[in-house]
Amino acid sequence: MPDGDNNSENEPSSLDELTHAELSLLYKESTDTVRFAKHLQWWTVGSTLVAFLALVGMAKLVSADRVFANQLTGVIILLTMAVIFTLVVYQFWQHTELAKIEAISKNFSSLFTDIRRLKSRREANVHRYLLLVFMIAVVLLGAVVTYLGLLQLVAHRFQ
Repeated sequence: MPDGDNNSENEPSSLDELTHAELSLLYKESTDTVRFAKHLQWWTVGSTLVAFLALVGMAKLVSADRVFANQLTGVIILLTMAVIFTLVVYQFWQHTELAKIEAISKNFSSLFTDIRRLKSRREANVHRYLLLVFMIAVVLLGAVVTYLGLLQLVAHRFQ
């Protein structure tokens, strides 16, 4: 047994087979959705950094002046805010799916419940939100580096 108590007996689910199959399908759907939302979060962070790089590259290619650099700064700010909002939405989406998983899990066997409790809900939340903070920090750092790169390009152009 996961909790170290070999004397406790597994209590099977009291669900009929069809209901158990339905809940199993919903459980799998929710776990797949959580994985998909996590993938989207990381993809969003990575593609944002690529977009920032593209902004600096575009500014260099067109020999940006101060006006164009200011416009690109506005784009950086808007993009950063949109991405942070999107990352938070993905986090809420995961939270909803995890609540569904928790509700479904209560209807399965005691062994299933014991195994799911190996990682506490609090620990999982700490990990999830630390990763969210890290993702937001990476996007903010990328925005700052991009802004500083634009300033550097414009400063070199006018020397």
